[in-house]
Amino acid sequence: MAGKVDRTQTNLLRAVDGDSWELWNFVDGTKPEFVRRLTIPSEVSLDTIVALPAENTFSFASWLASEDEQVISEMLSLQLEQRGLLNKANGNSSQLTFRILEKQENRSLAVAAVLQPEFPPQLAFERALFFEPSVFTFPLPESRLVVWREIERLSVVATRGREPVAFQVLAASELSEAAVLELKCICFQLEAQGLCERLKGVTLWGDFSLAEITRLRDALGLAVSHEALPPPCLPAKKANLLPPEVAILHARKRRRARVRTAIMAAVALYLLAIASLIGYIGYQRYAAASLSRRLAGQEPTVSAIQGTADRWRQVQWAVDPHLYLAELLYQVASLLPPNGLRLTGLDAQKGKVVIKGEASGAPAAFKLAEDIKQDPELRMFSWEMPSPNLRPDGRAEFTIQGEPKFAKID
Repeated sequence: MAGKVDRTQTNLLRAVDGDSWELWNFVDGTKPEFVRRLTIPSEVSLDTIVALPAENTFSFASWLASEDEQVISEMLSLQLEQRGLLNKANGNSSQLTFRILEKQENRSLAVAAVLQPEFPPQLAFERALFFEPSVFTFPLPESRLVVWREIERLSVVATRGREPVAFQVLAASELSEAAVLELKCICFQLEAQGLCERLKGVTLWGDFSLAEITRLRDALGLAVSHEALPPPCLPAKKANLLPPEVAILHARKRRRARVRTAIMAAVALYLLAIASLIGYIGYQRYAAASLSRRLAGQEPTVSAIQGTADRWRQVQWAVDPHLYLAELLYQVASLLPPNGLRLTGLDAQKGKVVIKGEASGAPAAFKLAEDIKQDPELRMFSWEMPSPNLRPDGRAEFTIQGEPKFAKID
C-alpha cells in the first residue's frame, strides 16, 4: 500500500524524449526547479526519486466489491496473479502499488501499477530511493487522453477526473495511422469496461506535427490541445515500487553504513581509552606533585625531629639504664652456670659491649653466648662471638661482642 511522500526529499529524475533525463529539485514541496539534463541516470550525485517510464510498468484497473484498502490490495494481487502479471512467489510487495480512484456504494475503482519483469540495468543504481510511475508525477488534465514521448516511445494515459485510470506505451514513436487506431481501441475498451466516462478531449505534450494533430482529431472526433511537457510534481502519496536489483544495492549500502558505524564506534572507544589514560597519567602527576609539595612543606619539621633523634642517640648510653655496664653485668652474670665458667671482664669499646671470660671448655662458652642472645633483656644488642682460644689445660678463653640496635628496641 502507498504511503505519504517525504516532502524533504527534493530530487526527482524523469525521462524525456530521446535518451535524455531531467533532474528536478523541490524545496519543501514548492514549485519545481530544473537542475540539468543527464544522459545516464546513475550520474546523479544526490539521492533521488525516479519517475519510471511507462514502458517499464503496466497498469490494471478494476471495479472491486469492497471499500477496505487491505481487501482491495489482496483482490488486486489475486487478479494480477490469475492473469500472470504478478508472481506472488517472489514475496516482494515492492513490485506493486495501487490507488483507489473512486468509491461508490459497496464497491471501489482501483488502478494498480506493476513493474515489468525485466528491469532496465541503467536504472539500477544506489542513489534511487524509490520509483514512481511517471504518470503519477504529472499534473494531469481532467477526463482526457494524454499522449507524450518517453525514451523515443509514445506513452498514453487516460484520466478519470484528474486521476490516471490506465496508462501504457504505444508500439509506434509517431502518431501514425496504426498508433491512432491503437488509441481509438484504448478509448473503446475503457468505455466498455466502465472505467472511463466519455473523454473531453486529447492533450499532446511535447513536439508533434500539424499532420499528427489533424490525424488524431479526425480519427477520434475529439478536441486536441497541444502543450509543452509540464514540470513534474510530487505525488500526494508515494508508490512503494522498488525492484529487486535496487533493493539489493540498498541492502549493501545499509551494510556498509553499519560497518562504518562499527568502525567509528571502535575508533571513538579507542580515543576515549587514550583520553582516559592521558587523564589518569595527568591525575597521577598532579597527585605526585601535590605529595612532593606536602613533603617539602614537612621537611623542616622532619629535619628538626631527625636532629633531636640524633642527639638522643648520642646520649642514650648515658640516659638509658638498660645500657649501664653495671646493669649489663648483672644480666650476664645471672646467666652464668654454678661452676665451669667465669667472667674476666666487661667493657664498652667503640660503641660495643665486650664481654670476656673463661670456660671449662668451648661448648660452655658457646652455651653462654646462645643464652645471652636469647635473653629478653639483652636483645637490644646484636651479639657475636668469635671462636674461643683453647689453652693447654683445656680451658677456653672467649670474647662476646654486642652492638646496640637502638632503632629496634621494643
